[in-house]
Amino acid sequence: MFLEFVFCANVMVEGFCMGRDFGGGRAMSAIQRDGEGMRKFFQPRRLGHVNLVVNDVDRSMDFYMNVVGLDEAYRRPQVKAGFLSNGNTHHDIGMVQSDGPLGHGRLAGLNHIAFELETEVDLVAGYNRAIAAGVTFKRTADHDIAHAVYGADADGNEYEVYADVIHAWRDARHGTVTKAKPNWTPGSTPPHAEQNYHTDPEIVRRDDAIFHPLRATHAVLAVDNFELAFDTYHDVVGLTLLAGGREDTFAVFGGTCVERNLALFHTNGERQPGLHHVGLKLSDEIDLENSLKRLGDAGLAIESEFDHPARRGVFFRDIDGIRLQFYVDRDASIDALRGCEVETALFLA
Repeated sequence: MFLEFVFCANVMVEGFCMGRDFGGGRAMSAIQRDGEGMRKFFQPRRLGHVNLVVNDVDRSMDFYMNVVGLDEAYRRPQVKAGFLSNGNTHHDIGMVQSDGPLGHGRLAGLNHIAFELETEVDLVAGYNRAIAAGVTFKRTADHDIAHAVYGADADGNEYEVYADVIHAWRDARHGTVTKAKPNWTPGSTPPHAEQNYHTDPEIVRRDDAIFHPLRATHAVLAVDNFELAFDTYHDVVGLTLLAGGREDTFAVFGGTCVERNLALFHTNGERQPGLHHVGLKLSDEIDLENSLKRLGDAGLAIESEFDHPARRGVFFRDIDGIRLQFYVDRDASIDALRGCEVETALFLA
């Protein structure tokens, strides 16, 4: 399907997606149309964060700080939740405890994946278009620093589309947060027209950690209902197809930052439904090599390593068995994904 974009894509600078200024200090509203002129509901910039279900939030927060290398952003102990970021956004990784009020007794794995929009104006406009078209969402939320809409694909994987409503998120979200979240309906308050994400974030490096990721960039899901999931992320969430397709063995999507943010694969005997892995980008191959040495010195082992002309990295399991990918792109283009084998695509997606 041919896609025409109303505005130019964002610009990638040193691995971070810079916003576009079209006069007046902010980006224009993001509206995506297909070849027949149909308006899409949303158009995300990028993956904002991945939220996980874990067995013990305190234990996992320590692991993600000391091993994964993310910094603590804030915690919500009353709901057994924690959030981590290196400054890229208010959280790259969030987590809720399985036996807590947000965990609902689920096994460790995916809670939801979240996609960042340009502005709250886009969020409200997209929500209204989707509701008018008969799309059903699970809920809406006011997170103080962001407003959000939640839905789910046919497999039950939950997604979030959101817009930041506060630029100085560190002032509002740090330490222990106990404030109750108010009810919010899109449009009930005048939507913010400003870009509140950071185009040039200050990245914090935890020197004593084993890995030093710049940010979480992508999530890979294995799904039973591949075609229906494809339609959800392409037509409702509004992601752009970068490689593969609805009738293919996999599909890779991205936002206006023109990077890989979400990949779908068919389930099989080895790929069980749900989250296959979360991708965490490293600065360079020297950093990767040093991280692997520290990992070995700590008595920890990777699951597997891959070395491809387009990407080098490792798969590594966290303390709950959730698979993480630490990687460096040698070639950030999607050319290597065209026509490659499925197992190779799992590494490159």
